[in-house]
Amino acid sequence: MPAADLLPPEAYSWWVPVLGLLLLAAVGGWLAWVHRSTDPRRRPARQPEHAGPGLRARYTAQVDSLHAAYRDGALDLRGLHLELGRTMREFASERLGTDVRSWTRADVAGHDPTRRVGHLLARWEEPSFAPDSDAEATTSTTRAKEVIGTW
Repeated sequence: MPAADLLPPEAYSWWVPVLGLLLLAAVGGWLAWVHRSTDPRRRPARQPEHAGPGLRARYTAQVDSLHAAYRDGALDLRGLHLELGRTMREFASERLGTDVRSWTRADVAGHDPTRRVGHLLARWEEPSFAPDSDAEATTSTTRAKEVIGTW
C-alpha cells in the first residue's frame, strides 16, 4: 500500500474528553458519598441510657442469677462465662447506645471509655473456650458486678 493512500488520524471532538472527565468526576463523587454515608463513625449515636440504679440493679440481678444457676449445677464454668460475656455485652450496648453484642472484645474495649468491659471479656475468653479452666466463678461474678456498679 503506498503512503499516499493512508489517511491522517481523526481528532476527537471537543466534547469527548469533557464527557470523560465529567463521568470520572461523577464516579468519584458517588464513591465519596457512599463512603461517607456508610461510615459507622459518622452516624449519630443513640443516646446511651443513663446508668441509674434501675439499669445497674437489673444487670446485677442477672449476674447474681447466673451465679446461682452455676451453684445449682444448671450451668458449668464454661457456660457461666459465656453467659456473663453475653450479659456484659448487653450492658455495654445500653451504656454506649450502640449494639455491641457481636463485636470483638477489642472493638468493645475501643469504644468503652473505661476499657473495663473489654478487659473482663478478655479475661473470660480462656474459661469460655478452654476444655478445662482454672477460673473461679465467684471472682468472675464479683468483677462483673464491680464493673456494672462503677460504670
